[in-house]
Amino acid sequence: IDDIAAGTHTWSEQIDLVNKLLYRVRYWRLSVSMPKSSFGKKKIEFLSHEISRAGIRALPKVVKGIEKLEFPTNLKGIQSFLGSLNYYHKFIEDYSVIASVLYELTDERIKAGRDLDRARLAFNVLKEKIQSTPILRHPDRSKPYVIILHANMWAVSAVLAQEHDGILWP
Repeated sequence: IDDIAAGTHTWSEQIDLVNKLLYRVRYWRLSVSMPKSSFGKKKIEFLSHEISRAGIRALPKVVKGIEKLEFPTNLKGIQSFLGSLNYYHKFIEDYSVIASVLYELTDERIKAGRDLDRARLAFNVLKEKIQSTPILRHPDRSKPYVIILHANMWAVSAVLAQEHDGILWP
């Protein structure tokens, strides 16, 4: 499919690639709903993610909604915020380390407004990180993997990365 989307093949080569794809679908006895299928697209939206040749990223329009959020005034609000980020946590480096401060909060502490400086900071850092979410690059089996560890007293997290153009990408 990447070869078709790249547009580097002649029409007959593209038809040949589609035929090979359809052969594999038949071979593995898969069913394909043509109205729900997309062929030759440079990127597609799937389950609030954008998938392209470059990799996978969170949909920008979904992430934009998070930037307007204010710090919640109760525990349900914190849990709702964390729940929405749990779906995208793979895009946030050291998510569990930062979010651990928010998981410690109690409803009484939030309503009283006691010792919330670290929680507000964690909330704002998570908002910033999800807004500047990187693309998760597709793995290149010919390159070595790098594991980046993050830890504090409450949590441990790791990022699996590979170097592309001199930059470590998750």
